[in-house]
Amino acid sequence: MARGRLVPVAAGLGPAPFDGRRFANLSGPEAHGFASALKWMLTRRRAAWPKNPASPKVAPPAARVNDGTIRATLIGHSTVLLQMAGINILTDPMLSRTAGPLPWLGVKRVRDPAFALAGLPPIDLVLLSHNHYDHLDRPTLKMLASRDDPLILTGLGVGRSVPSDRVAELDWGQAHKAFRMRVTYVPAEHFSARGPFDRNAALWGGFVLETSRGTIYFAGDTGDGAHFAAIRRHFGPMTLSLLPIGAYEPRWFMKPVHMDPTEAVSASLTLESQVSLAIHHGSFPLADDAMDAPPRLLAEALAMAAPGRAGLDFRISAPGEAVIIAMKAAG
Repeated sequence: MARGRLVPVAAGLGPAPFDGRRFANLSGPEAHGFASALKWMLTRRRAAWPKNPASPKVAPPAARVNDGTIRATLIGHSTVLLQMAGINILTDPMLSRTAGPLPWLGVKRVRDPAFALAGLPPIDLVLLSHNHYDHLDRPTLKMLASRDDPLILTGLGVGRSVPSDRVAELDWGQAHKAFRMRVTYVPAEHFSARGPFDRNAALWGGFVLETSRGTIYFAGDTGDGAHFAAIRRHFGPMTLSLLPIGAYEPRWFMKPVHMDPTEAVSASLTLESQVSLAIHHGSFPLADDAMDAPPRLLAEALAMAAPGRAGLDFRISAPGEAVIIAMKAAG
C-alpha cells in the first residue's frame, strides 16, 4: 500500500480529531443520528425529479492536456476529470446506476454520467474523499483498477473498502507527492459510514493539489465551516475549486453535512477562487431539493453577492463540458 508523508500545516488543518475509535469534525457536533434520520424519512417532502432528463451529446475528452491550462470536465455528481501537465485525475469516481450496497438497493441515478469508463482517457490518480456510496463506488473503482491501476488517495480507514492495491490513506494535513505535484488531504464537515455499525470509523475530507498549473481544491462532501478559511490561509487563493451545491434540503437535517448554494458562494469568496465549479447535484435525488433547485439558488446567490469580487466566477457546466482555466499571471 502506498504511503503519504506528513508536512507542516497551518493550525486547523490537522490532524483529525480521533478518540481511538471514531473521527470527528473540527466543529465538534456530529451529523444528525438515527432518530433524526428517521424523523426526516417519515416527514420528508421530496421534490419530483424528471425521469429521463436530456443530456446533450459532447465530444470525448482529450487523451492528455499539455497546453499550460487546467481542464475540468464534470462527468456527473462529484466525479470530475481533471487534466493538466499530461496528468489525468478523477475525483470520487461514480459511474454506477445505484448509489448503495447492492445494484437494487440504494438511490437510483436520474442522469447518466457523461461518459462510460470506455470514454475516459487513462486515469493516473484518483482522489477519493470518503466512503459514502455515492462517492466510493466499488464497481467503478474495480474497473479503473483493472484498466489503469491508478494511485488512489483517500482518508484514514477508507482503504479497506477500495478494491485496489495502490491506495494511500491520509490524515488531515498529510500530503502525498506524486506526478510532480503535492496533494494534501484537508478537513471537511461531514461524516462516514457504509453500514449501520461503522459510523465515523473512517475519515472524510477534501484535497488541495499544488500543481505547476495552479492550486486546485476538491471539497468532497461538506457542510459550511471554518475549514475554508484555514485552507485559504495555508495554501493561498485557489486557481480552481470544486464545490458541492446539492442535496441540502431540509436544512434542519442537511446543514451539518451539505452546503447549500448560498454557502458555496461564500466558500468560493473565502477561498478567493479564480474559478469555482459546481459539483454534487443533478445526478442522484439524495435529499428533498428538486433537480433544478441548486442551479437556480446558485444563480440567485451570485446575483446578490458583491460584484467584482474575487471568487465569483462560479460555473455550472453540463456533464461532459470541459471548463478550461488558465492560471493568472502573478502581479
